[in-house]
Amino acid sequence: MGRGFIRTALATISIGAMAAACAPPPATPSVSEPTVAVGDGDIRINQIQLVGSHNSYHQAPEGAILLPLVLGAAALPGVFGGLGNPLELNYTHAPLPTQLERGIRTFELDVYADPDGGRFAQPRLTQLFGLKQPRLTQNVDQPGFKVLHIADVDFLSSCETLQICLGQIRSWSDAHPDHLPIVINIEAKGDGLGLPEFLGFTPIVPIDSAQLDAIDAELRLALGDRLITPDVVRGEAADLRTAMTTTGWPTLKDSRGKVLFFLDNEGLRDTYIAGHPTLEGRAMFTSSGQGQPDGAVLKVNDPGDGSVIRSLVSQGYIVRTRADADLLGDPSMAKRDTALASGAQIVHSDYPPGQIRWTTGYTVNLGTKVQGRCNPVSTTPATCQPAAVIEP
Repeated sequence: MGRGFIRTALATISIGAMAAACAPPPATPSVSEPTVAVGDGDIRINQIQLVGSHNSYHQAPEGAILLPLVLGAAALPGVFGGLGNPLELNYTHAPLPTQLERGIRTFELDVYADPDGGRFAQPRLTQLFGLKQPRLTQNVDQPGFKVLHIADVDFLSSCETLQICLGQIRSWSDAHPDHLPIVINIEAKGDGLGLPEFLGFTPIVPIDSAQLDAIDAELRLALGDRLITPDVVRGEAADLRTAMTTTGWPTLKDSRGKVLFFLDNEGLRDTYIAGHPTLEGRAMFTSSGQGQPDGAVLKVNDPGDGSVIRSLVSQGYIVRTRADADLLGDPSMAKRDTALASGAQIVHSDYPPGQIRWTTGYTVNLGTKVQGRCNPVSTTPATCQPAAVIEP
């Protein structure tokens, strides 16, 4: 391993940190926007489009952790191969309240079960590297789901527990009761990285039916009266699919000040719907039930040429996609534009408003004060006007 590799890694770590710290604010809209919402009672929440952040809580590891990871991955790929390229961890998002102030209305949170509390209070990697333990919130000692990217390795978060994250959103929502609906995908993490057992990494609690029930309980605890649940959308219909094609999704007007969650994990769908075939009593939607009684929200991370997503949107589904998935190379502006034009209602990015790719200036920004607009793919004869998708 040459000195050139080390210099390159150090430069990348340093530049990545500076780019996160010096990120400019979102672009100021070039034209004046309406200040009074008009027509939001005539359109549905699947007829708008929101831009948001991927791994919304994420904070880049400290250099004292990231550099050894980079060197270890290069020297011992058999040991550290499960991490991929550690430099892909080198990004930082603003705290959730700051993102909300920037107009972002959709987020992603990764959660690990910690039913007894304290499971992730002392990240193993800091012990292996002989580093000072990070200053984490006292809440990490309490039972409940923890929000982090990779246990023991990539553990810095702007809100370390699910209740802290949701509490920040609830507080902001209380202060802005007419906001557009906030959409959050929950990725439940129940598997380790397959690193050698002798390294002593923290055992991960598998996500089973009890843990899924516990996620629902935490969502209801923090946001119970604000939730857009499957029961709300289904109404008197036999299932969600029927509701989508008859009465339709709730109106934007009725959904202001509320929050919708969906479970990101396709592999957990069967467990989550067991005993709840149309998601009766559940707090979250699933993300892989196309054509099934629970099918309402779908995850299509790769927009492709946009045609598949356009077809799904035209059938009434709410679709989540990603505008980019490349933290080392320069993201494709063509892929970003395809994602936005596809009509996917939820478009997530590692470069949301307020953050840019330092090499090219790439970002995903609708150019409006609030990162929401009329969906470019029409789903009903009703006409959506920009005044409907603003926040007073």
